[in-house]
This record gives sequence, C-alpha cells and structure tokens, in this order.
Amino acid sequence: MTPVVSLVIAAYNHVSVLREALESALAQTYPACEVVVVDDGSTDDTPNLLKRYQDKVRTVRQANKGLAAARNRGVSTAQGEYVAFLDADDLLHRTKLAEQVAFLEARPEIGWTYCDVELANQQTGECRSASDRFGYAARRLDGDLFEELIAGNFIPAISPMIRRTLFEKVGAFDESLTALEDWDLWLRLSLIAPAAYLPRVLATYRLFQGGMSQDRARMDRNRYRVVEKMNRLTGNPLARLGTNGRRLVADMHNWFAYEAYNENNWEEAVERLRLSLRTWPWQGHAPLMLGTSLWKRCRYGS
Repeated sequence: MTPVVSLVIAAYNHVSVLREALESALAQTYPACEVVVVDDGSTDDTPNLLKRYQDKVRTVRQANKGLAAARNRGVSTAQGEYVAFLDADDLLHRTKLAEQVAFLEARPEIGWTYCDVELANQQTGECRSASDRFGYAARRLDGDLFEELIAGNFIPAISPMIRRTLFEKVGAFDESLTALEDWDLWLRLSLIAPAAYLPRVLATYRLFQGGMSQDRARMDRNRYRVVEKMNRLTGNPLARLGTNGRRLVADMHNWFAYEAYNENNWEEAVERLRLSLRTWPWQGHAPLMLGTSLWKRCRYGS
C-alpha cells in the first residue's frame, strides 16, 4: 500500500500568500497526500479562502495559540505515516513529498530526512540555497546531527519529512517557545534517530520584511531557552561535546545573567554568572560582571 503523507500547514493572517502555498501542496505528484490546514485564529480573510478548498484540504480552526501549537494541532489531526510541514507563506516543489517518501522507504534505518531549500528574499529579490547559506559542504549532514545542530539551526522548517512514529516518540513542538520551536524539535529528533540529507532543492522559503527571523532579541532569547532545555535533559547531551558544550552552556548562563542584570534582578544575575564561571572559568568579562552584580545586590537587595 502507498503510505499516506500528512502535510501540515499552519496559517495565521497570511491570506495574501496562502493560496500559493495551498496550490503548491495540491500540485504534489505524490498520490497519497492529505493536506491539513490549521487556521490559528486568523482575523483576515483566511477562513473564506479556506472555504474554497474545503473539498481538497482538511481545515481546523482554533483560537490563536502560536505556530508551535498550530503545528501540533495539525499533527494530532493528521493520519499519515509520514509528516511534513509547510508554512503559509512558503512553497513546495512538485516532487518534494514523492522524493522524500521514496528516500525513507528505501532507508528504513533513517528516522527523518531533509532536503535543500531555496531561500528567496522577497524584498531584495536575492535567491540562494540553504546549502550555500549554511555551508553544507563543511557540515556533517547524515546520521547523528546533534553536535552539528546545537551550534545553530541549518534546517528550514519546510525541509524535513518525519516518520509519524518518531514524531510521537520524541514529543510535540514546544508551545512555550515563540521562535526556534523547529530547531528544538530537530535537536530532540537527532538524539533518538539518525537523519539523512536529500541533496535536492525541493521547497522555497520566502523571506518577507518584518518576519520573525528578523527579531534578534526574540530569536536570542528562544535560542538560549532551547540550549537550557538541552542542558537539563536526562543524560545531558551537551556534556558529551566536551569544551564546546561547556562554552555553550556558559554563554547561555551569561545571556540570562545580562538579561537579569538589565532588569535589576541582581539575585538571578549573580546565580547565572556563578554557574557560567563554574562551567567555564576562563572568561574575561563574566568575573567583572559578577563582582558588579554582587555589589549591587548588597546595596540594593535582590
């Protein structure tokens, strides 16, 4: 029997581009594809647009809960053996699902696969591949990807296809994250199953002005929240990275310390800086910052 693929599309106030995403999903050459669209409380004309596709896609509407929650709702509704994702402002190339299913069917030892993606800047017109942008030539792309991924995400959310059983085993997207929830999931996937790279451009990620990825403070906060999650996991996968892992943990503590310092939370700043220096003592700025935080805690209280 042909395995069913569930393609989950999360949509929130993207009516101007959603139709193109839907058309790219419905144009897939793979025959056994169900398209599940989660309308995450859109206030624009998204519901009316989806009514035009009601015979072709399955639509779920919920109160606005964020991208991670919308994807999770889509997966819980889906019935496919394989799961893939498409954001409402991006596009799939016609053979993406077919090629990835064939790849996974031929490689039963692989838990998930990801492809190359075209990154198309809608403001400048610049196009480049993810493999070029993130230097795939110098990276480990197959097998255990944790060490490669923890340095920074290089897999766009529309790139992977995941076995449903693996998704259920690793757990859902973390709904407490307001960014980088995909990176968090890839890291957890990498800890329990090998991945394999399919070196073909099979999707287009469209970058729009004002997109989430351009909010650096938001991205940084969520990045270090993910690192902290990894540091607290049973078995602590960061510990196996040696020096690189310790420096990453120290950077994480420093980031939260500086945030606490700027909020006059001297107690938190002191605790984070102590943890940072205990993890990686050879730092220049952190000892001075710790001394200043201790002085301010004594003078102003916690």
